[in-house]
Amino acid sequence: MVAANGPAEVRLRNAESENCHLEVQYRSNAGQEDIQHRLMESLIKRSFVRVIATPAYSRNAVYIYVQEMTDRGGLLACSINAACLALITSGVELNFTVAAVHCIMTEDSAMILDPDHKQMKLARTSFTFVFDSIAKNMVTSYVHGSFTYEEYEKVVSVCREAVEKIFNFYRKVSQNITKVVTDDS
Repeated sequence: MVAANGPAEVRLRNAESENCHLEVQYRSNAGQEDIQHRLMESLIKRSFVRVIATPAYSRNAVYIYVQEMTDRGGLLACSINAACLALITSGVELNFTVAAVHCIMTEDSAMILDPDHKQMKLARTSFTFVFDSIAKNMVTSYVHGSFTYEEYEKVVSVCREAVEKIFNFYRKVSQNITKVVTDDS
């Protein structure tokens, strides 16, 4: 579950004269804080720093709150996609949108997109890539495990193709929001 708030007044110590202050808070379902959660916050924040139209919100803050409900694999990709949808629906001005894809590679070099919890146990390597909506350039990547350069290039290519489905979903959500707003007025 993700919520996005902003622009909001920022504390003086966090104020940036040229840019918007972005703060990400990640809470696990167990309520325990550890280094993994700080890493998640950092990766989510890094993925959205260039997304938010920062000059439009200089000396303001945008907050993204992520509450983990359950982890069935691909938690980082799910959190980034949910955060992007939260920003879209909250009306925060964005330069572009981003979408994340999670993929694993098994011991026999088979690739599995969006693996479930059982398939995650077969992973030799886990990949999470974040792409922008403009040119499908990679914004963030998080990789855990061993792989060759050729395997990496192949996974990036497959994930870049798969991300289009997520962007199409964003478009449908945006159209539905626009339709609801125009129908109510």
